[in-house]
Amino acid sequence: MFYSELQIASDINKLIDVEHFIINLMDDFCINNDYLGIITTPLVEAVNNAIVHGNKNDKSKKVTITCQLSNKNITFSVTDEGAGFDYEKYVSENLENTSTNGLSIIKLLTNEIEFFDNGSTISYTLNIPIQIQKERDSTISTINKSKEEIKTVI
Repeated sequence: MFYSELQIASDINKLIDVEHFIINLMDDFCINNDYLGIITTPLVEAVNNAIVHGNKNDKSKKVTITCQLSNKNITFSVTDEGAGFDYEKYVSENLENTSTNGLSIIKLLTNEIEFFDNGSTISYTLNIPIQIQKERDSTISTINKSKEEIKTVI
């Protein structure tokens, strides 16, 4: 299993770093570009929700994105520093009746969705074929020379 993490400031302008994070993962694991929208859309929605609703656009707060990859799926978790929310109310709503567009999109495009820490963490899984090589160097890198950190661990 492969693990990667990105931490960004709660700033909508940092969503581009999330997109770069996804593109790098797709390149590293030879994921077909046909999956770009399926991978990007729910993650950007989850990070946007964390920034706007969880951290209330407070740039001093962080959003942490983790990614776990196996041969058959990708699991993303997005954690904010907010108080959380009543996620059970939203999980029980039908997709067509929901008042939360971001969560509707995430529910529609993912195979499994869970909430932790009173709703301040969302975790979801996508079933996408991935090529993981047994021997791979661990790396630590930074996107766009920013202070946000990406950690890669096998």
